[in-house]
Amino acid sequence: MFRSMRRKKQQLSEKEAVEILKNSTTCTLALSGDDGYAYSLPVNYVYIDGNIYFHCAKQGHKIDSIKRNNKISLSVIEHDEIISEKFTDKFKSVIVFGQAQIIEDEDKIKSICIVLAKRLCPGEDMQKILEETEKAKNLTSVVKIIPRHITGKEGLEFYKLRSK
Repeated sequence: MFRSMRRKKQQLSEKEAVEILKNSTTCTLALSGDDGYAYSLPVNYVYIDGNIYFHCAKQGHKIDSIKRNNKISLSVIEHDEIISEKFTDKFKSVIVFGQAQIIEDEDKIKSICIVLAKRLCPGEDMQKILEETEKAKNLTSVVKIIPRHITGKEGLEFYKLRSK
């Protein structure tokens, strides 16, 4: 169903790909947008128990796109370093294909928003996180991405370092 990676030697293990998902906070989410156009945008996310969650407004292009077609793709770049003298870049990235579900349960929405806030604002006071979460609860949706296929890749420069 999903294509295999053409440059197999540069493919990261599933464990390495999941570590990148766990340690990163921003991805580019790709959806099927209006009039058949692809719709791609950066979103902050959190990886919990094999799933990816992000929050957004209850109304808008993202939610409309997900309701119309819940198949998504997202990408995360962990490392990106241009090596101009070699006309290449040193990178690690992950691509996820999955299905999006809009969370309806208010307690789940609140708990995911709290986890997101703690992840994205680690130095913030918990009381303030709870206040902000409470204030935004009626305006906020949470989307769960259930991964169906995950691949990670490293550029040749990382591959060469690993192969030594």
